[in-house]
Amino acid sequence: MQVIKNEKVKKTIFFIIIAISFFAVLIYNFFTPLMSDDLLFYTLKYDGIGDVFREGYDMYMHTNGRFVLHTILRLFSLVPKNIFNIFNSFCFILLMLLIYWNAVGFKKYDSMMYIMINLFAWNFSVEFDQTVLWMSGACNYLWGTTIILGIVTYYRFFLESDRTIKHPLVQNIGLLIWGVLAGWCNENTSGGCILITLSLSVMYFVKNKRILPQTICVITGLFTGFLFMIFAPGNMVRRSYISESHSGIMKYVARFLKINGRVNQYMLLYIAVIILLLVYYIYKYKQDSYKEFIYIILFSVAGLATCYALILAPEPMPRAYFGANIFFLTAVAETVSKIRKEDEILSSLKTGAILVGTIWMYFSYMENGANLARLWREVNEREAYILEQTEKGNYDLTLPIIREEFKCKYSFLKDVDLEPTEDSFNNACYRVGYNLNSIKAVPEEEWEP
Repeated sequence: MQVIKNEKVKKTIFFIIIAISFFAVLIYNFFTPLMSDDLLFYTLKYDGIGDVFREGYDMYMHTNGRFVLHTILRLFSLVPKNIFNIFNSFCFILLMLLIYWNAVGFKKYDSMMYIMINLFAWNFSVEFDQTVLWMSGACNYLWGTTIILGIVTYYRFFLESDRTIKHPLVQNIGLLIWGVLAGWCNENTSGGCILITLSLSVMYFVKNKRILPQTICVITGLFTGFLFMIFAPGNMVRRSYISESHSGIMKYVARFLKINGRVNQYMLLYIAVIILLLVYYIYKYKQDSYKEFIYIILFSVAGLATCYALILAPEPMPRAYFGANIFFLTAVAETVSKIRKEDEILSSLKTGAILVGTIWMYFSYMENGANLARLWREVNEREAYILEQTEKGNYDLTLPIIREEFKCKYSFLKDVDLEPTEDSFNNACYRVGYNLNSIKAVPEEEWEP
């Protein structure tokens, strides 16, 4: 009875922590205003869902191949931003749980591990402000990576359980559709997904000497979606607008060096944790079999492949490394989960580091949250002024630039705010978003309403 009681307490604490993490990201979502591409999407007028897909087809033919993720973005542009905030927060929590489940399984309630995963994601993931909080970025990266890691997690545990399915036809159709969606998400991260699922399939075949119908459905779906994305006519159109300073072999050398810089910037901490702990396990526990670490190796290799696959793309944005970062975080979580309870020194160091990190995160969250609230207030005041003036028939406005002192690591706003250059892309987004004729942007201290 005491064991049952303790398990109930652990389960209760675990779900309380999940609730806290949900409201933490929800608050930041509410304090993140519409900006840049968001404003353009909200100006599109749809008469129904059919218009959403027609617009998506037009983008597929003329802009890029990310039909699935841009459709999600367009659907959210049909509803108030607050609805997106709620769904986006649930999506972030689901991604954290997917990483957690890969590390410890579905039936364990390890609150410390879940907190550690959140600490890494909030502080060391790629451009958290752009990939998790900014609406356009979240739909492209957070949602895409969640779809991808979702099918990887489900497929992994399905192969490990090897259980009989009551309705195999329904499951196979579902896996085929899920595979198409995951393969059609993001060029490099979907490629990493294919690498992981193929590796899982090969490992299962080597062990059991059979190929499952589910495997055929998953792999077929992934490749179908991936090929639809890669060979989209819009990709060719977009490439024609991009120019690079190098050509020939030097073009790829330059890209390779830039990728090295991003790996060093975003992945080195994860790589260091993985290597240090694996070397410790080998020496301490006398482990000489790679099988104990196969999933750690698999997610790490997928993370590197997802990074270096970008050598095929001209000058990707830093947020393109988000999926690779999540693969590495999954590998780190699996590595840390292998710390044995009887190893008192390492266990105490892990627990102590997580507690210290949580305290530090509290102060960081409060300080950055205050700045987010200040930015949100200034955006609302500026929007109120715009609406007041347009109601009077004034469509040529002088507007204040958000103050520099409110800039923080969890807001993308300062990077895409109004600029003194009147014909800039950022100004165009605001001009179109608020249906203005022209915008002249000046510093806040120089602005007079």
